[in-house]
Amino acid sequence: MDASLTDLASGSPALAELTRNVPLSEQVARGYGHTLGEVCRQPEAWRRLGRELKPRGVRGHAPAGGYILTGSGSSHFIGAALAPALQSSLGVSVRSAACGELLLAPEAFIAAGHPSTIVSFGRSGDSPESIAVVDLLLGQYPDCRHLIVTCNPDGRLATGYTADERVDTILLGREVDDQSLVMTSSFTSMWLAGRGLGAWTDGAAFAAAAGGLADAGQLVLATRLQALAEIARHPFDRALYLGSAARFGAAREAELKMLEMCAGRVATRAETFLGLRHGPMASLAGRTLVVAFLSSEARRRAYELDLLAELRRKELGKWFVVCGPELPSDAVGVSDLGVEYGLGTVLGDPDWPAVDVLVGQVLGFFRCLHEHLRPDAPSAAGVITRVVSPFPIHPV
Repeated sequence: MDASLTDLASGSPALAELTRNVPLSEQVARGYGHTLGEVCRQPEAWRRLGRELKPRGVRGHAPAGGYILTGSGSSHFIGAALAPALQSSLGVSVRSAACGELLLAPEAFIAAGHPSTIVSFGRSGDSPESIAVVDLLLGQYPDCRHLIVTCNPDGRLATGYTADERVDTILLGREVDDQSLVMTSSFTSMWLAGRGLGAWTDGAAFAAAAGGLADAGQLVLATRLQALAEIARHPFDRALYLGSAARFGAAREAELKMLEMCAGRVATRAETFLGLRHGPMASLAGRTLVVAFLSSEARRRAYELDLLAELRRKELGKWFVVCGPELPSDAVGVSDLGVEYGLGTVLGDPDWPAVDVLVGQVLGFFRCLHEHLRPDAPSAAGVITRVVSPFPIHPV
């Protein structure tokens, strides 16, 4: 068994049951071996990327049209979890747009005469609309430049544009090219590569920040994996994920993990803390799990704590999981689960999405098992697949 899993299993009966005296081949045969390893090895993957990946700091020479971060599904949520932080640090427009929206209406995102840099995220690099968007924009907007962030060295995004000087590529490699259906380590690793565009622009700073994230992720797994596994077995039929700014992007990805891994059996939603009051609060009836990614910024956190207090006062939400660094005592109720990330040090709110998403992955994984599904391939009927099947790309 992997050494990291052995260490974690010593403090988690739920993990020990899956791994102790169960070889990897048998774990894979049972349908969870790939996902379990990919989730739990993330902190070490972040640490390795911090040592090996050269950050692509772009401060000081940003394009007139700013940056457009794009991808499909989880890869789109990478951009959503990056855009607020990058715009703040770069001082130029940074927008997140799903590949499907760019494909259908590129003019809604790219202004003539103001070339942008398009940052495309893709685990496999073979998603039909991801490829179609790059092809379309290279033809229709020849002054735009492209940065591709992908895991699969054999995918079309990695291999199809090497001769075009307008296209640069960050290849993360097979170590984080998840074999399971849902994206886990590939999501957080591509997010980490994207975070280096606007912060930690020298190697030492990047390595230190990645190491800090790895420490926080390892703390969560070592101290809260068992508790999260137990929460995942509670009889909730709805799950709400709350986050602000960049961490709303993390909430969207965490929500998707629960939805995908449970094959739609749990109704899920992601919202901002302040947006919840404007209608979506009505969805919290019944047995709802509330997962709150609490800000480390004092003013933002005050608003978030107000919202959590209101939910408790109205008896909305049956179980609460409150996550973040240096959680204040009033943030976690007596019956709540607090997931502590540790001291912020060099890290701040824009840097926590990777750890937020890790929490969401663990919840989704154990809920999937509780539903008697296979985390490596939870969509037994083939409704969703690891790579979206080809579909017609209609000419402009």
